Amino acid sequence: MDSIDKSWLARLGVNQIESNYIFTGCEYYKRGGEEDLAFLYASDNLTLVSCNEDVRTHLEKSKLRSLHDYIDDVNSQAVEFYIDDIDYYLSGHICDAKSKVEVDQLTLDAHREHIEQFITGFDEEELFKADFSLDSDYFYMAYLEGQPVGIIASYCGVEPFESLSILVTPNCRQRGVGKALISRWVKEVEKRGRVARYRANRDNIASRRLCESLGFVAHSHIQRLAKL
Repeated sequence: MDSIDKSWLARLGVNQIESNYIFTGCEYYKRGGEEDLAFLYASDNLTLVSCNEDVRTHLEKSKLRSLHDYIDDVNSQAVEFYIDDIDYYLSGHICDAKSKVEVDQLTLDAHREHIEQFITGFDEEELFKADFSLDSDYFYMAYLEGQPVGIIASYCGVEPFESLSILVTPNCRQRGVGKALISRWVKEVEKRGRVARYRANRDNIASRRLCESLGFVAHSHIQRLAKL
């Protein structure tokens, strides 16, 4: 069991480990609202579940490691995922990205209007998939020929991890913008003494390929299930 698994054990209040499949007994799954049914964290070595009694009754028998399988088993059309993410971590050092992209660090206090104007170019689905939020700790903007073409919002989660959300304008994808942003962000994260975590929606294939090309490796996934 590695430090990432241990951090999730602490986060969900698990003190005794009797197996690698654990029902936490806490109400972490309710953090999103009363309609939430279950939260699941799964790595190669550990599965943690916080859920209501109905879901627990089923999972105690099946020991499923994905809530997709739970939906298939119960054949329910009355539930949905609103979080289905894969967490990636660096394996070694990041592959340096060399490009003509310039990256500047911004602050919300000084550059809020600039940031807000840039993200208006993305629709709600893109913002949702990227999990982009102005309620973040650090911002980095990428420029090509003086024009903003991408942004990272970085937030400090449970110690020692720092996560990101990234947006790149459609006409500038596949031009090294994402790689330049992430390379800069990783260096800044390391300066802060934290661990870079890249969280990508399972369906966001472009984002997953980007982080994998830079040396990130899938470690675990998190899922939240709720009533429709």
